[in-house]
Amino acid sequence: MRRALPIFLALLATLLAGCGEDGEDSTRVRGDTLTIYASLPAHGLDASAGDDAAVGMRHALADAGRRAGGRSIRFVRMSSTRPGDRTWDPGTVEANADRAAGDPTTIAYLGELDRGASAVSLPVINREQILQVSPADALTSLTQTPPGRPRAGPERYYPGERETFVRLVPPDLVAARQIVAQLREQGTRRLAIVTGDGIADHELEAMVLGLIGTGQPRTITRVAAPSADDDPERVTELAEELVEADPQAIVYAADSEPRAHAALAVLATRLPGTTLIEGPALASRGPGTDGEAACAHPGVPAESALSRAARRRLETIRHQGGGDLGVEALLGYDAMRLTLAAIDSAGPDRLDVVRAAKALEARYQVCG
Repeated sequence: MRRALPIFLALLATLLAGCGEDGEDSTRVRGDTLTIYASLPAHGLDASAGDDAAVGMRHALADAGRRAGGRSIRFVRMSSTRPGDRTWDPGTVEANADRAAGDPTTIAYLGELDRGASAVSLPVINREQILQVSPADALTSLTQTPPGRPRAGPERYYPGERETFVRLVPPDLVAARQIVAQLREQGTRRLAIVTGDGIADHELEAMVLGLIGTGQPRTITRVAAPSADDDPERVTELAEELVEADPQAIVYAADSEPRAHAALAVLATRLPGTTLIEGPALASRGPGTDGEAACAHPGVPAESALSRAARRRLETIRHQGGGDLGVEALLGYDAMRLTLAAIDSAGPDRLDVVRAAKALEARYQVCG
């Protein structure tokens, strides 16, 4: 009996250890194949951007031999838009996240490409402790509390209590600080903000106002931006409202809709002495000369704002892809490359992959 007791205890310890490794609380993905899902727009204004990002992701996977961490990698692209949509659809994005979170072979989720869309998918993905890598979502509140919105901190996106999100672009807070610095440098006392209706638009507006505080400018006028659903006369009405307000500077904090460019052109004509400051949705595609410029424009950077190494990598992807791919192809390539590197480092364990990706994040960011 005495000799049997140590054997029994050893067996019990082995069983308990097994439960800890592969039981309900384990985040280890079992099987020979790991799945990486990607949520990208396939319709509307950003369809080509989504296609380019997918090309980059597939090329990164091919370069790795479709393997990482000793396992085969299965790649599944999902659409964040519906046929007929102009921009990403919240219900579709949530359904994408549900599909990835419900798959026991999922090791990572690449998305979202659109600003603010990760606010929908991240809580779903985080509950399962799955790594989420966004190529271009610059929404500040995903990783820190934005100035002007003290109740919009990142904790609401992490029901799993661990941060599982990595992105390749700097947050919109970088742009908000630059906007306020420019306003102060110019001594702006009368400001107009053209606001959009998206979560990222509202957050940018709140950050600019929060950073301004009680200093300059003294007078602030808020005007709603025209959308594609508005009557074409809305652009003219917007100009009239701003002419009446007579601002010294206008911050265009709305999304990069076709009507936005029309509105900016009209404003430049009607208010020639007024400074027009584009928000990150527009400015991210403005001119730049080096990697530092990319940091100044959250979201998808202008190609000229990329580092030389990044530009060379993009040209290689274009050559392999057989087309004139946009910068999104590079962002997709690097999002997949970071993910595969994390899996190689950590193996098929979701939380270990998250930790590895967080350690690698700075190497893959646009402004790195």
